Amino acid sequence: MKLFETLDEIHLGGLTLGLLLSTAVLLVICVAVRRLILKLVSKALEKSRLDGSIKGFIKSAAGVALWVFVILIVADKLGIPMTSLVAVVSVASLALSLSVQNILTNLFSGMTVLGTHPFGEGDWVDIGGTAGTVQKVGLFYTILKMPDGREVHIPNATVADSKVENFTAHETRRIDIDVAASYDDSIEAVRAAVISAIHMTEGLVPEPGPIVAVKEYGDSAITYMVLVWAETSCWFNAKCALMENIRAAFEEHGVQMTYPHLNVHVDK
Repeated sequence: MKLFETLDEIHLGGLTLGLLLSTAVLLVICVAVRRLILKLVSKALEKSRLDGSIKGFIKSAAGVALWVFVILIVADKLGIPMTSLVAVVSVASLALSLSVQNILTNLFSGMTVLGTHPFGEGDWVDIGGTAGTVQKVGLFYTILKMPDGREVHIPNATVADSKVENFTAHETRRIDIDVAASYDDSIEAVRAAVISAIHMTEGLVPEPGPIVAVKEYGDSAITYMVLVWAETSCWFNAKCALMENIRAAFEEHGVQMTYPHLNVHVDK
């Protein structure tokens, strides 16, 4: 106590050394309490069933809010009037908002994306022509991991204003393949060959059932459309395997897989 009384007699401008020391101690305590609260919030979020993107957003928002409380507590300890501080903060916020309109737009757009939840972490999406796996939806940016390992940060304002395609929103996804076969092969023979290829392919689901139908009569071949459903988790591998199996099934069933060609007839 005597130490603080002695320090209170030492003035540094309008403040005393004792006040600065006690304020520093209070700041350390506030920072420690803030860390403790954030740990409790993190543990609570880990036990929740919320999406990882929403968890990250809540953690960030909680961290910012706690810093505001720390600043207000320290300011009150230093004797700064709260009314004046709020007024200064309001004016500063107005000036800051005018200079960082894009940042605020991204912030509120991020809240919109998290609220509407068009995708979550781990989903494969296409956002305005950029396709990749969602890594994180932050306060200002949505982060995508590209197939070649690149990382793309898309402003949340762009995400909110763009067309978003979520390819992994459901457990199953349809595979569309066009196959060309010779006019000399019957439709029944082509369909039987494709169905056998479907039965050989792993990752496909029986329902809805496959569709093999004539799509177009071309100049040198008949084009068939093949529609079959696969598990979303192995859609790409299933599509590649099906295309390989169709080629093998055509050879096994004696169906000719054609390619564009031109027949020239010479009139003697």
